[in-house]
Amino acid sequence: MRIPHKLLCSLLLIFNLSAWAQTTKTNTTAETQFEAALLCKSAPIDARDSDITTQLNKQKITVKNLDKDGLINLEYRFTKPLQIANASVSVVRYLGDSGSYFFAVAKGDMATFAKSIDAKPVPVQLKETLSWGDINQYYQHTTDVTADNPYPDTILIGRDKTSKQGEFYFGCLRFDY
Repeated sequence: MRIPHKLLCSLLLIFNLSAWAQTTKTNTTAETQFEAALLCKSAPIDARDSDITTQLNKQKITVKNLDKDGLINLEYRFTKPLQIANASVSVVRYLGDSGSYFFAVAKGDMATFAKSIDAKPVPVQLKETLSWGDINQYYQHTTDVTADNPYPDTILIGRDKTSKQGEFYFGCLRFDY
């Protein structure tokens, strides 16, 4: 990534985090912030920052850091489930190393949810590229694929072998290249 792009991304991340800490006063705001991050419209909510964790805890959102090795492995649990499109969300996970996946464990109808955000089935030729584990039934790129941006942020929707009936995952897959 070029230096000006890194600087711009850093400034946007700092702005998003400071805005998050200052504006999370109601569950509606938390719902809006999480929805935006899950749908690739804003940066993931990174509760490795203690100020953000404090704000989330005040809203009855518990945060667990599941990795002590410096990788991103956070879990957010909501006392009152969030309603995003036609899905109910009680848990959000944030996983990352080189790239990241900020995703919800959702309850509802996966196909109806995918249609509501205009996601398309993942074509066979993209199954390997657009995958986080085995989660890759539907996708939506947030911008066009170009030579300068071959892997845009992508909303990824699916379920894996451990998913319960009526449960699926959706969230923002970000590539680090």
